[in-house]
Amino acid sequence: MKTASLTSRHEPQFYETRTLPWDRLSDTRLLGGIDARRLSRSANHDSATYELRFPPGWRCQPDTDEATIELFVLEGDVSLDGRRAGPGGYLFMPRGCGSAELHSERGGQLLAFWNEELAGFEGVPWRVTSWRDEPWVDLGGIPAMHGVLYKSLRLPDRGDGAVHGGPGGLLRLSFLPPAFADPTQHVHEVWEEIYFLTGELFMPPRGILAPGTYLANPAGYWHAPMTTQFGTFMLVQTTAPVDQVPRHFPGGDEMVDGYRDAASWLESPRHQDWDETRQRYLNPD
Repeated sequence: MKTASLTSRHEPQFYETRTLPWDRLSDTRLLGGIDARRLSRSANHDSATYELRFPPGWRCQPDTDEATIELFVLEGDVSLDGRRAGPGGYLFMPRGCGSAELHSERGGQLLAFWNEELAGFEGVPWRVTSWRDEPWVDLGGIPAMHGVLYKSLRLPDRGDGAVHGGPGGLLRLSFLPPAFADPTQHVHEVWEEIYFLTGELFMPPRGILAPGTYLANPAGYWHAPMTTQFGTFMLVQTTAPVDQVPRHFPGGDEMVDGYRDAASWLESPRHQDWDETRQRYLNPD
C-alpha cells in the first residue's frame, strides 16, 4: 500500500500508478498544461519522477538549464528536434545541453525523470534511442542475480563489480527470466525506484508487482526475497552508483517455492497487496 508520504524518496513505496488521479502540475516547465502523476520527489523538491499524458500536437521547449530530463515512451510518440521515438523510445536531455523542442503527432503517455543533481553529464549532447537498439547485458558481480539481463539507457553505466552505474547512477530496463528466484534480502546505500512494465514479481511483504506497479526502496531499506513465475520487464532508476548487500531471510526458500508452485499460468498478472497475496499463495494458518 502507498505510504502516508505519497511521493517521498525517504520512505518505501508500493502502489499501482493507475489508481492515482491525473492532475495538472506546475513543478517544472516540462509539465505546463498537460496531465501528470507525480510518482516520487526528492526531499528538497529539485528532482522528481512523473507519468505524463499529452494530447496530439503537443509541443514543449523544456529548460535544460534547470535539470537533466529523461523520457521513456509508454504509448504514442515524442520527437526531439525531429528525431522520433515510439513506445520503448528513450530521450535524453542532459542539463546544460541547450534548447530543444519536444513534439508529439499522435499524443501518448511517458515516464519523465527530472533530476537536478545528476553528475557526470557536462558537455554531453542530447540523445534519442529505442530500447530495441540497445544491447542486452548479463548482470555481473551479483551471484544472486544469475540470469538477469538489462539494457542501459543512461550512460555511462558500469555493469560489473560490486557497484553498478555511472556517476549519475543508472536508468536501466531489466529483465528477470521466468522462474527467477532470490530467497535472500538485500539493501542498497542509495535510493532506488522501479516501474514495472510487463510480467509479475512476488516480493514479501509487499505483494505481487505487475504492469503499472511502482516500487521504491530508500537507502538502507532491506527488501525482498523475490521470485517470478512468468518473468518481468521493469525500468530501474538510481541517482548515484548502487551497490547490493545480501543477507539471509528466514523462510525465504519456502516463500519463493510456495509462490511458484501456486501461481496459475491461466491468469493475467495484476497488482496485489500483501494480505491478498499471502492468502492466495502462502496458505497461512
